[in-house]
Amino acid sequence: MAFEGSQITRSVSRVSGFRDPEFDYQLLRAMGVADYGGSTVGECLSAAGMITDGDTGSWVSVFCALAGRVEASARVCLAAGHAVSARDHFLRASTYHRTAEYYAEADPVLLAECGRRSRDCFEAAAALFDPPVEPLSIPFEGGFLPGYLVHPRAGTAPGDRPRGTLVAFGGFDSGSEEMYFQLGAAGAARGWRVVLFDGPGQTGCMRRNPTMAYRPDYEVPVGAVLDHVGGLPGGGGWLALAGMSIGGYLAARTAAHDDRVGALVADSPLVDLSRYFEAFLGPDVFRMHRDIRPKDVAGIPEDLLPAQMLWGIAAVCRRFGVASLREWKQRLEAYRLGPELAAVSCPVLALAGAREGPEVLRQADEFAAGVSGPVTSRRFTVDDGADAHVQANNLRLAAQVVYDWLDDLAPPP
Repeated sequence: MAFEGSQITRSVSRVSGFRDPEFDYQLLRAMGVADYGGSTVGECLSAAGMITDGDTGSWVSVFCALAGRVEASARVCLAAGHAVSARDHFLRASTYHRTAEYYAEADPVLLAECGRRSRDCFEAAAALFDPPVEPLSIPFEGGFLPGYLVHPRAGTAPGDRPRGTLVAFGGFDSGSEEMYFQLGAAGAARGWRVVLFDGPGQTGCMRRNPTMAYRPDYEVPVGAVLDHVGGLPGGGGWLALAGMSIGGYLAARTAAHDDRVGALVADSPLVDLSRYFEAFLGPDVFRMHRDIRPKDVAGIPEDLLPAQMLWGIAAVCRRFGVASLREWKQRLEAYRLGPELAAVSCPVLALAGAREGPEVLRQADEFAAGVSGPVTSRRFTVDDGADAHVQANNLRLAAQVVYDWLDDLAPPP
């Protein structure tokens, strides 16, 4: 309610997003982690109000500035001995550096700087938890896969033994720092040990291993992670695997090849990444006859080629380790779950947002029909406030569904 002549203003922030749907989703993604301390609504809306809609350079500049301010506040608090305040600021700074990193493909130096600072801030926060969140370096093919070990909070695990171990990873553009807000914090509060990691092609892995790109046999790197988990103090125990976004496909492939997976959470439940990316980009772009390399379109004005397209071409080529869009599309042909889907015999939780689009829902149905193990499906709706991709708009509800399901499945510790 507003009154004529009033000299009181409730707020100058406005709850409005962007006309560009991908910008709008990325803003929602940044705001969603506020559920577990990864951002604040006020900081995100303040940033959104300074960004030029659809301008990736503007996005990067604004979120870099916000990240820098929040990180500076964290260091002031830490120096003054205010550990909880410092931890809270470091967590948010990590998110804002990552949010800037998302659209920084055009500047490799800035891309690397945003990624480094996102991880550095998260590690600074991780050391201030009780018990601390432990950084992991998992040996793999001459390099290592980065990740984190999240311990149960004191008093949440019966007999001081974890209810089980959940190994979780993200998708095309998420990293293990973001996965802490998605599943790590919620698991620790419920007595679970959670291992978060970045595999080949994923953001955190490529920060450290720039040539370690996506690969079709993803059960190999995930298997290395499971080997490492088995060597942790107390062993792996009962183990579940969760994959988010296209990680749902990669986790399902792992479960089809590795019988150490006692339960599978697929969010999204995908069976064919070629079809998924074609639906995401649209058939006109995906099926264009002309081959395009990132260097062919660098510097093209936005009125000729949208900035989002420039970003996408660079991102998919770098993360899949290819030189051009044509080569990328050819590589995607290997990312299909055929008859091997039936080898997924463990219990499965298949999650999707009702508004994610018909292709995601078709693949979710194919997934549920194709696995041989028992399937529990959940479609999050607009009424749930969780209809977005990987429930970015309601992480607490998603965590409740995941961990209640796991609690009911896990054997007594």
